[in-house]
Amino acid sequence: MNPISSPVSIQDQQPPQQGFSIDFKRIVARAIQFWYVIVISLLTALGIAFFKNRYAVRIYPVTASILIKEKEETAEGRLLYNNPLVSGFRNYLNEIYLIRSYPMIERTLTKLNFGVAFYKEGNVLTTESYELPFKAYVLNKSKNANDAFYFKWISKDKYELGVHSNEGIGVGRKVFLFNDTIDYQGLKMVFLLNEPLTEAPSEHQDQLVFTYTEPSTLAGSYISRLGVNWAEEGAGVMNLAISGSNPSKEIDFINGLIEQYQLFDLEKKNRVASRTIDFISEQLEGITDSLRHVEQQLERFKNRNMLTDMSVEAQRLYSKLEGIESQRAELIVRNNYFKYLSDYLKQSKNLDQIILPSSVGINDGILSSLIQNMVGFQLQLKLNNRTENPLANELKRKIDEIRKDIVESVKNQQSTDNIRRDYLNKQINDIERQLSYLPVAERQRISIQRNYSLLENLYIFLLQKRAEAGISKASTTTDIEIVNPPMIAGGPISPQPSRNYMMAFVLGLAIPLGAFVLIELLNTKVQSKEDIEKVISIPFIGGVGHKSTENNLEVLSHPKTAIAESFRALRSNLNYFLGKQNKSVIMITSSISGEGKTFTSINLASVISLSGKKTLIVGADMRRPKLFGDFNLKNDKGLSSFLSGMASFEEVIQKTSFPNLDLVSGGPVPPNPAELLLTSKMTQFVTDAKLQYDFVIIDTPPLAIVTDAFVISQLADHTLFLVRQNYTPKDLLRTAEDFYRSGKLKNISLVLNDIYKSGPGYGYGYGYSYSYGYSYGVGNSKRGSEYYS
Repeated sequence: MNPISSPVSIQDQQPPQQGFSIDFKRIVARAIQFWYVIVISLLTALGIAFFKNRYAVRIYPVTASILIKEKEETAEGRLLYNNPLVSGFRNYLNEIYLIRSYPMIERTLTKLNFGVAFYKEGNVLTTESYELPFKAYVLNKSKNANDAFYFKWISKDKYELGVHSNEGIGVGRKVFLFNDTIDYQGLKMVFLLNEPLTEAPSEHQDQLVFTYTEPSTLAGSYISRLGVNWAEEGAGVMNLAISGSNPSKEIDFINGLIEQYQLFDLEKKNRVASRTIDFISEQLEGITDSLRHVEQQLERFKNRNMLTDMSVEAQRLYSKLEGIESQRAELIVRNNYFKYLSDYLKQSKNLDQIILPSSVGINDGILSSLIQNMVGFQLQLKLNNRTENPLANELKRKIDEIRKDIVESVKNQQSTDNIRRDYLNKQINDIERQLSYLPVAERQRISIQRNYSLLENLYIFLLQKRAEAGISKASTTTDIEIVNPPMIAGGPISPQPSRNYMMAFVLGLAIPLGAFVLIELLNTKVQSKEDIEKVISIPFIGGVGHKSTENNLEVLSHPKTAIAESFRALRSNLNYFLGKQNKSVIMITSSISGEGKTFTSINLASVISLSGKKTLIVGADMRRPKLFGDFNLKNDKGLSSFLSGMASFEEVIQKTSFPNLDLVSGGPVPPNPAELLLTSKMTQFVTDAKLQYDFVIIDTPPLAIVTDAFVISQLADHTLFLVRQNYTPKDLLRTAEDFYRSGKLKNISLVLNDIYKSGPGYGYGYGYSYSYGYSYGVGNSKRGSEYYS
């Protein structure tokens, strides 16, 4: 035991750090002590990693790249694909959402027949069998139909179906022929062989599980696994990626998705051309009859009047009138289109099928841009409206705003056309006034010829536009091209054996170590000298080990044990606090009961008496007197008897069976123990005791429960404050520190009692070894508050 320096004054003491921190040395010591827990944890984690690597389904990545070509529009100019404006029905920023939309994925799954799947059941894993020599197609499904069956290929033209259950093929087992349409358990379906066979291959005769899932239900899974992104900023290449357990199936899915995306692109373009042709054809139907009627009228007029050529003046006026009528014909087409556009915006909900103004010769950049934007947003809304997409409401709002802008633009165009029409009508009126001077026959011919020219110009113009739309439809190609075909991108991405083993190793260590840290954090009891020094500034005088028996006379019964030696060290360290005093009164107290005050009082007094000093043990706990029981003495007279004046000092002294060691028990329990201690009789008692004894050891009640020890501390030369390892709450140390710094407890030192854990992190080691080769260590037997009452 190292010597302990004399304490300095309370005013010179610096308050220690408040609060408790993690003691990593203690955690390491606990980990070393329970090494087998760490080993078991590591083996368990590595075992789980092994089974995961062995039996987990391999997941393979499949990637592909497509190019979305940039278009050039002669009317609106060249727009870059990554511009937020729409160019030719395409907003390139929305392509990622379009290709991952529910309708697009569902359409692909339906085309590929992915709703049908066959699985092979194993002892541990169930894996999908994809490339089989037969296929199944579900033609119709009733509301309550089963969707899982057992399938077995039994011969070259026969197979067997049964209802899937945990017991195997049960009720409903039937044999069917390939290529026959069957109705079974609510499903109308057909099983087809890929090619005729002479017999069923043996490798395909295992029992399989046949399932059917609606493509609409299956779409969500593929959308969540499908990754789509641009190759880089400023590039028109889009990367597609998906991961799955069957790379062949995922390759087919990517191929099918690209094919459906190309078809969607073609359909979108052809839809506009088809509606343009239909619109022009409707216009031509009305003009054709009128043109035929006027043509016949002109022919009859010529035959009746025998007119072959017009006069020079008539020819001049007619030519002038023909040019004006040509302009009127253009205005008629424009007016018909604006009327169609206004009615379409009011009545139709399929705004993506609108006819572009350029299709009928209206080359207005603003109107065309507005319509293209609206069509683009409408297409995007249709592809995302079935999902809970937060962009849907925003798209609807934008469409409504564009619709209003288009209506306003149409009104402006009509106002401009009305001005032109009024001007043309004025010119026509002037020419008609000049025609009135011509002969009647020529005037009539010019009038008929004028109607004919107007209808003929309209007819030719519409025929030209319809031919252009037809050529455009016939020559339409998709803007989607494959850059890199779907392929497996390396080995399996899951499971990753090395990563799994590394994670297992880390977790195998982290879990037990984390548990040790958690135990440390949740442990609110004092464990070590360091725990004490972090909170209080009371001098530390020494430690006492754990006793293995119920006998409190440890020093007297077993003087050669490590516990007896720790009390000898405690006796030696007291000299540094007591100095050269010949007579000393030592008070022993603690915060709560069960921390070993009685045990410490008895054994400290015993070790002092063994050194030849006359020692008196005083049981000042008059509420629960029990010191007498360890020495087989009586309690009929004691301290309470002396303080109440019912017995003299000599009468309360009881001789023990050990030399130099006497006892004053607590005596009969008085009704007012605290008041008795406050009387002058207590001072007299201590004075009388010091006259007859070298050391007086006073055992007191706990401070946190009663105040008796504060009264006695004024009469003591030194106070030993007990803290019990793994028993005393850490929060009570702050209470002791408050008593010390406030001066309620003076000349105090602290004893760590019942040390049964020592070594790294526990801050205090003790032991005693004799030179005869026999070592007395600390036992690890039962601990209990009844041993240290």
